[in-house]
Amino acid sequence: RSPLTRMKVALEFVKEGKTRELVQSDILEMEEIITHILDTARMHHDHSRLKRREIDLTEVIHDVAALYRQQQPGVTFSSEASSVLCIADPEQITIVLRNILDNAIKYSREDSKSIQVSTYAKDGWAFIEIEDNGIGIEPEALRYIWEPFYRADKSRSRDTGGYGLGLSLCKTIIEAHDGTIDIRSIPGKGTTVSLALPSEK
Repeated sequence: RSPLTRMKVALEFVKEGKTRELVQSDILEMEEIITHILDTARMHHDHSRLKRREIDLTEVIHDVAALYRQQQPGVTFSSEASSVLCIADPEQITIVLRNILDNAIKYSREDSKSIQVSTYAKDGWAFIEIEDNGIGIEPEALRYIWEPFYRADKSRSRDTGGYGLGLSLCKTIIEAHDGTIDIRSIPGKGTTVSLALPSEK
């Protein structure tokens, strides 16, 4: 981060105007990319620092879903049980859920139904499914979807947001929990993300 810090200090001596705005925007973008890279690296090499404990996924998902109440097409949550327990770091699971829901919102259409989030427990595992009926992902893109910096929608730019790091970070976090993450998608019909987390130590 040191070169970026020096650039930010130097920028203070640049006169206000379009050039300063563009450079400032570039610096902020680089800072966000670096943060994503460092977060992913930490998860790869420092699994022991996960603050795992028994949590109720229904509570975590309910709190996260509430953040999207005012965003179209909305998020609907259902659970087969009043509580679904797992062993996980609630802050990290929240990061995963928010990344996936941000994507689902971003790739929904104006006439899309609300994003469906469900959870259930089975055979020592806790499961989460997040289903949207947005634009979907092409089959040839699915094999690369977890790679850092890969973006299935090649038309996306700074204006639409995203650097192709969110899903890579999600996969790293879930695997650090000894869990699994999978994506199924049909172009033009939508995408389903399935998560599995151990419910026992």
